[in-house]
Amino acid sequence: MVFRIELRRSIAPWAGLALAVVALGFLFLLSGPWWKVPASWTANTTTTALWLRFFLVFLWPIAVGAGAIQGMRDSRSGMVELLSTTSRPGWHRALRLAGAVGALSALGFVLVFGVGLAEVLGHGGFVSVSFLPVLFVGLLAIVAGSWVGLAVGRLLPHPLTAPALAVLTMAVSILVWASGALSGAYSRFGLLTPVFSEPRGMLTTTATSVDLGQTAWFAGLAATGFLLLAADSARARVLGLLPVVAAAAIALPVFPAFADGLMAADSVAARKLCDGPICVSRAHEDRLAALAGPGREALALLAKLPGAPTRIEERTAPSSVTDRPARDPGVVYLDFQVNDDLLTADASTLRAAVLSGAGLPGCVPPSYGDSSDLGARMIAAGYFTGELKQLPEYAGSWFRLESAPIEQAWAKFRALPADVQFARIVALRQVLLTCDGDPIDTLVPGALR
Repeated sequence: MVFRIELRRSIAPWAGLALAVVALGFLFLLSGPWWKVPASWTANTTTTALWLRFFLVFLWPIAVGAGAIQGMRDSRSGMVELLSTTSRPGWHRALRLAGAVGALSALGFVLVFGVGLAEVLGHGGFVSVSFLPVLFVGLLAIVAGSWVGLAVGRLLPHPLTAPALAVLTMAVSILVWASGALSGAYSRFGLLTPVFSEPRGMLTTTATSVDLGQTAWFAGLAATGFLLLAADSARARVLGLLPVVAAAAIALPVFPAFADGLMAADSVAARKLCDGPICVSRAHEDRLAALAGPGREALALLAKLPGAPTRIEERTAPSSVTDRPARDPGVVYLDFQVNDDLLTADASTLRAAVLSGAGLPGCVPPSYGDSSDLGARMIAAGYFTGELKQLPEYAGSWFRLESAPIEQAWAKFRALPADVQFARIVALRQVLLTCDGDPIDTLVPGALR
């Protein structure tokens, strides 16, 4: 009964509604990166949860600020002295108030994920339970933020407390996001906020160490918020700080030492399905049949090279369009996330993608659009197929404007004796393995000068 009263007379419903409206407004009214590859928010339920974690840059300050507004209720109504004379312990009232505000705030967050789940189903995306840890930590952060706001509002009942606390929370959240997403400056202390950079692929999720550390931290933060809300003495307030101190002592050593440890492959979506030497992720299993035929043909063509690759695998490790792709001399990696044209490519295009670079990726990040790198890999594919073909790659649309010098280099390469062509393809493969040298100069010296 008392809980229902708190739901009606507190800010709880409005806090949950504000969270839902702001998040859905961003998602549907702005054509942001959440609609685009390599991590569309409708591609995978785990990716949907990761985008919600990104939106906590804006949602967490709302939860904290709303809690602070509600925490000042007793002081604003002049009931502090009256309530202190009642026989009911303070934690009874605190429990119902905190439960109402935390539950409705969490419900608003869950509602947004429910809309995301419907979008994933409607777009034929991948559904699994891998989103649960990501979503749970986000929910815990929302509850912890609202309870800390309640405590601060009760302890500092000033009209400026709520807006100042919300602005401070947003400033810290934006700083943490910017330091990771824009400058690449990683610090474990940044994980004491729930904010994450945008997801970089639909086959990735948060690392277990991140989930465990943040669960401990936000549980401690929530406990401290509740204890400070319920405290009726200075001694109780000091003791109320113990959970957050203990949580920080537990969480910080658990967090990854380097930024590379923040994300991991989604154990369900990235699980490999194979047809002999051809493997794709479970999320892209419909591509296995399309890739099997041209993939085997390409491996047979590559087999005449020394140390030729013997497998084709989809790249499932966390990657980015701003990082150099990893390479393995025995494996041809295809990235369906970054090069989404591969998802609809025909047999000849898939074959060319496998043969590009004699089975090796470029030595520059995909977004750089380097003429020497992409051109050399195009010519290498043309060496095996007899045709210079545009590759289905991230920088492909840009490269069409720069194709004339590569076509000239291709003509010069084709005019070389067969044994010279073969030797230069072998040399190119070594250059792409070590990333030491100019790829197109290896095939046609001075081609782009």
